Amino acid sequence: MGVVFEATHIRLRQRLAIKVLRPDVPDFRDVVARFEREARAAGQLESIHTARVIDVDTLPTGLPYMVLEFLEGRDLDAELGVTGPMPVADAVDIVLQVADAMAEAHALGIVHRDLKPSNLFVCRVGDRPRRVVKVLDFGISKIDSDDSRLTPSHAYFGTPHYAAPEQLRAATTADARSDVWSLGAILFELLTGRTPFVGTVTAVIAKVVSDPVPWPTELRPELPRELARIVMRALHRNPQERFQNMRELAQALEPFGPKQSIAEAVAEAPRGRGKLGEILIAEGLLTPRDLERALAEQRRSGKLLGRVLLDLRFVSQVDLLTALAKQQGVIVTPEMPSIPEREWSEREARTTPPSGSLRRARAWWRTPWIVAAAVGLPLGVAGALWVGTALKSRGAPAGLVEVASTQPASTVTLAPAVANVVPDATPPSSPSPARVQGISQSGRPPHPVPNRVVPPRRAATFEPTGI
Repeated sequence: MGVVFEATHIRLRQRLAIKVLRPDVPDFRDVVARFEREARAAGQLESIHTARVIDVDTLPTGLPYMVLEFLEGRDLDAELGVTGPMPVADAVDIVLQVADAMAEAHALGIVHRDLKPSNLFVCRVGDRPRRVVKVLDFGISKIDSDDSRLTPSHAYFGTPHYAAPEQLRAATTADARSDVWSLGAILFELLTGRTPFVGTVTAVIAKVVSDPVPWPTELRPELPRELARIVMRALHRNPQERFQNMRELAQALEPFGPKQSIAEAVAEAPRGRGKLGEILIAEGLLTPRDLERALAEQRRSGKLLGRVLLDLRFVSQVDLLTALAKQQGVIVTPEMPSIPEREWSEREARTTPPSGSLRRARAWWRTPWIVAAAVGLPLGVAGALWVGTALKSRGAPAGLVEVASTQPASTVTLAPAVANVVPDATPPSSPSPARVQGISQSGRPPHPVPNRVVPPRRAATFEPTGI
């Protein structure tokens, strides 16, 4: 249905996996809907035993894709081809991890419907010998909210070698107990090296529906009898007689598994190797007390430490990504700026003064003579205004008129202008103001007119109006 590519995150230099839907699949619309359902189902799961979905988007061509965490290792089918039948503790350990992941999925109303070794990925935690199993491919999973629209009532999904009888009859009837059957068939194969029923697809379907299930001790007699009974109960043809959920199956298998769960081993790995938690503490982003609380929560829930830190809001997502990059030995270096960013920085460089000039400008304002000038200038202006006001109140308006003498002014006689005025025989070189007004230089008018005496004014009361 899809093709998986290995990719590298450009900023974090982190390896990722990108799953792209193939464009040549039949019933493309239905497959796209299932692809989106797989992304939505996996995105809701937070267990360490499910592949983490980082992003979901669509290519320019319209094909959807998912960005997943990169896993190093191989699927359980390839692991079985190398190891053959596994020791009891190893086989039970793998089944317990899958049961933990599926218990969370069932609580969210998600039924996988295609649990099989090729959909279980086996990877390791650093240099530890313990295996970490992650559940993959929720593409044909059943989600209670939308399965009736995508799955016809007469269709069946899954692989017949691991599918429950009721699932082979009708896929819509599959529930959490159908996944219990599939996990029981996987445990049968891990212990014996083969599936409960073998043959062609048609023959296997017929055997699953009608034939009795063989006991695993028939193929491996040294198996504990109680463990064989647990396997047979998980493979009971009647769903009512099986384990009703993954928690019941896990509780029955715990005595045969390791003393420490893989979730506890992963929680203690950062503490012993000084990885993620120690990096956050060294950077001052996390306190030792908060780290202990996060580790305790991780042991209880089985989630990744980073997810626990984010859920408890002990660190931000940016700080966590930086610490993860340092944990993986990645040196986070700043990228080369793009052309627009470079042009913007050059414009800022031309308009922004250097830091040294800013420091000199700030020191220049702190010099003593500037402080003295700032204080003395207002005082000087105020003093000058006061002196000017005092002088104006005591002196005359200089520059407008000449100070009059103490002698009384001569009498000026005014007469109306006459048309037949005879001018003097010798005209003056330049007209005088008195002659222009029809008055001779001697003060006598050319014709006798009534005299109009203008009384003299004192200099102190002279007003320069009309000058």
